[in-house]
Amino acid sequence: MASPAAERLRVTTTSEDASRHFFLGVSDARNISFSSAAMHFDRALEVDKNLGLARAFRAAVVPGLTQVERVAAIDSAIATMTSATTPERVVALALREFPNKDRAHALWQTAVTLLPGDPTVAFYAALSTPVPGDVAALRAFTQQFPEDAAGYNILAYQLWQAGDHEGGFTAVRRYVELAPDQPNAQDSYGELLQWSGRLTDAQAHYARAIQLDPSFSEAYMGSAEVSQLSGRGADARRQIQLAITHSASKATTIAYTRDLARSFLMDGLVKEGMDQFAIALKDAQALNRPKLIAQIHQDMAIADAQSGRGTTIASHLAAAAQANGAEDPMQIDVTAAANALAGDINVARQAIPKLTALAQPDNQYATHASVLRAIIALRENKPTEALTQLAGASLDDSWVRTLTAECYLAAGNLADARTLKNQVLNDPQLNFDDGYNVAARIRAAKIKA
Repeated sequence: MASPAAERLRVTTTSEDASRHFFLGVSDARNISFSSAAMHFDRALEVDKNLGLARAFRAAVVPGLTQVERVAAIDSAIATMTSATTPERVVALALREFPNKDRAHALWQTAVTLLPGDPTVAFYAALSTPVPGDVAALRAFTQQFPEDAAGYNILAYQLWQAGDHEGGFTAVRRYVELAPDQPNAQDSYGELLQWSGRLTDAQAHYARAIQLDPSFSEAYMGSAEVSQLSGRGADARRQIQLAITHSASKATTIAYTRDLARSFLMDGLVKEGMDQFAIALKDAQALNRPKLIAQIHQDMAIADAQSGRGTTIASHLAAAAQANGAEDPMQIDVTAAANALAGDINVARQAIPKLTALAQPDNQYATHASVLRAIIALRENKPTEALTQLAGASLDDSWVRTLTAECYLAAGNLADARTLKNQVLNDPQLNFDDGYNVAARIRAAKIKA
């Protein structure tokens, strides 16, 4: 049954302080300040341990949990919500289902029916809208709740990624205007400025985010990206170390340590990079995260292949397979890639058909298979065949662009080779978490054009 138009979410508690901290936590969660959100949910629970929805929200956003751990914690919270209202229970169920957009969206839409005047449930209903309706849903949300800041953040990124860069900037400026004291607003503005190549302006906004909240680690990572793009790798690594210092969880620390390794590798400091991967691996083993352990071994296999050494590829791939299975799609992908990069063509060729079989319209495995066939063709000194393998693959892919540059170089077309090489190296959308893109940048840097 639909509720009155102005009905909003209320939590079942007799404590005003618990309610206040709950809604502060929700606001921080919607503004991507997850550590601060968890702190507010903890304070709410200190005042009222029976506030089940605070427990569910905390489980959904606190840094460092696996998805299995999140679901278990939310289930535990739901079990305590014996006196909660129907809208509270629906919201908790929606939080539980968030990885599955279809199921989550249906529940958030039910919450909207029950609470049509509530911006939080409307926000999450829009956020969980499956493509291609997601942009329209966020735009409709900002029209319904024009003073709600968080919606403009998501809308800004959606518009940018859809190619409407000016629309993205308009939305992010509105976000900053409505939430001037939210570090994420400054961070988001900085990131869009970075992506547009305005690195000095981006750096100023990352610095402002840090000034607002020195514990907001993502702003240090944004600053690190700007420094790396500007040729200041040592400064980038100082910023990543600051992010590690302010990391909210061990899992996040591991992610930043892998980023630190990639910064070293981008500057040609292979030993230092491998040392950081080793630190990340030890921490992942301490957490007993098999998938994460496998990913770091895969990182090390690719790094070893790109370094030209190739001495530990097999051992890292074997360890990754033992941790997370030999038939895991990423394992198949990296097995083919590491061996192709190292020149073990026979092993790479054996893995590529498995990779091709994984290709679907919603993944990149078809492109990856084309890239690997092109690498093999270049290894065999067949640049024309390599170009044929890349035909139809998008030049937006950093590896496609890098290998096309190598083909042009082999054909004596230095000008176009240099242009493509520089496009890869100077692409302002650097993300240290994207190992695929970082590896392409490392390869592109070696092109003598």
